[in-house]
Amino acid sequence: MDEFRKCELTDVELTDSIPIVKAVMNAIEALVIVVDLEGRIVLFNRMCQESTGYSFQEAKGMPFWKLLLPEELEQVKAAFQLLKSGDFPGQHVNHWVAKDGTRRRIRWSNSAVLDASGSVKYLIGTGIDIT
Repeated sequence: MDEFRKCELTDVELTDSIPIVKAVMNAIEALVIVVDLEGRIVLFNRMCQESTGYSFQEAKGMPFWKLLLPEELEQVKAAFQLLKSGDFPGQHVNHWVAKDGTRRRIRWSNSAVLDASGSVKYLIGTGIDIT
């Protein structure tokens, strides 16, 4: 993991990689969600959209916990706080509630994007629907 943290891209490499990253995110058969430190959705790939019925435009800026079962909210918020404090990677299982009310059981692996100072900037969840 230390080697991963040390990997830095130049501005040119980063700019060139954006279309590649977007294509990969939408091509993989896993849920990928990125949230800011307030829990607002900043990235929501194709599989997330298919699983929840929410388009990216609908989900963008939405607190991710609006997709959760109310009885799981406190547990997920506690895991979120641990991730924000730098305790990652992490794994957990919870349910998403789709736009139509359907419940989906998701197994998550979580990590973070760090800023130049090593502080958590965004949290990333990759999930597999195990419903």
